[in-house]
Amino acid sequence: MATETITGTAIRRGALRGRDFRLLWTGQSVSKAGSAVTTFALPVVAVRTLGASPLMMGVLGAMIWLPWLFIGLQAGAWADRRTKRPVMIGCQIASAILIVSIPVLAWLDLLTMWYILVIAFAAGCSNVAFTAAYNAFVPFLVGKDELLGANTRLTGSEQVANIAGPGIGGLITEFSSAVLGLFVDAASFLACAGLLWGIRAKEPSDRLLEEGPRLSFRADIRAALRFLVRDPYLRVLTGASASANLLLSGIQALVVVFLIRTAGLSPWAVAATTITISVGGLLGAFAAPRICRRLGSARALLVSTPVTDAFLLLFPLARRGGILLLALAGVLAWATGIVMRNVIVGSFRQAYCPPGMRGRVAMSTRFVMFGVWPFGSLLGGLLGTVFGVRQALFIFAGANILADIWLFIGPMKRNRELPDAPV
Repeated sequence: MATETITGTAIRRGALRGRDFRLLWTGQSVSKAGSAVTTFALPVVAVRTLGASPLMMGVLGAMIWLPWLFIGLQAGAWADRRTKRPVMIGCQIASAILIVSIPVLAWLDLLTMWYILVIAFAAGCSNVAFTAAYNAFVPFLVGKDELLGANTRLTGSEQVANIAGPGIGGLITEFSSAVLGLFVDAASFLACAGLLWGIRAKEPSDRLLEEGPRLSFRADIRAALRFLVRDPYLRVLTGASASANLLLSGIQALVVVFLIRTAGLSPWAVAATTITISVGGLLGAFAAPRICRRLGSARALLVSTPVTDAFLLLFPLARRGGILLLALAGVLAWATGIVMRNVIVGSFRQAYCPPGMRGRVAMSTRFVMFGVWPFGSLLGGLLGTVFGVRQALFIFAGANILADIWLFIGPMKRNRELPDAPV
């Protein structure tokens, strides 16, 4: 079987069929399924058990994403200097301990909204460190030529997990309580840690990935930021994603309150919405390679993004009766486009960035993209309080379409394909 060499490391072609990738794939799928249960269960706990207001739900969303602002850049530089797999394992174990504490305190009748906010922030920090290592580990494990296929599989299984997770969470909530579902997430983190432990591939020393003398920690971060800001492709794609995330975080902060209180629906409607998003995500993940082959990766982004974003305007129409199905259809089309874009852009970024900078550039990008999320969550809570939840959702959905103007700035609009290396 043929191999290629990347910065001193032999990458076996056909790695997608190998044992190591299967372990990573399975571990991520299990972990994402557990997290999907928590995505359903935690807001339900906040709303139904602790009586959280729309503003407090915005604060909860902000606490989950604030770590990207506080440690996002540092995590990227830190991950680039370390072997990635132990970092990933440690983060999964830490996340399990944090999440399991919530149902324990709930059973002891000691759970408060403030504690949930603290745990949301701490678990977010663990996720930031894991993501920094994970984004640099995938290209090492499969090689540049198979990144699109790897990300299609990883993202596709994530969406399948997201389909199963809310259903499991809904059943647990119906027959027991939402806090019990958090045990499922904790167990999934531990299972993922065990599977990652079984990977045999030996990562190269970070010294092999360096393209010059070792820089200071701050210089590493500055170099990644300069690379991101000066590159015409990364700059535009990061701006587009940041604008979309600012608006989508406002929507996410209001979804549970909107469906349960404003639309008068049951928690099953929350699960149905999450499942619909995941089904759309699954379609988008597996459509991405086909759309790229037909249109080219750059044109696929330019065509699919504004078209699918327009369907999000149907979601604020949700209410009892058949109109809910129309709203969910809009969510399905929108989610298909979102995940298609994520697969294309994520694969491009991993192939495009120099190996020694993958962790730093990935986290610098996420620092901007996810750093705006807390502000969007707070904005969602504020607009929901001032204008009403349904009206706020219409505002966010309309602004999300306007944010797609970013994609038509710079060289991407003139090309069929995104490049696989800086020019």
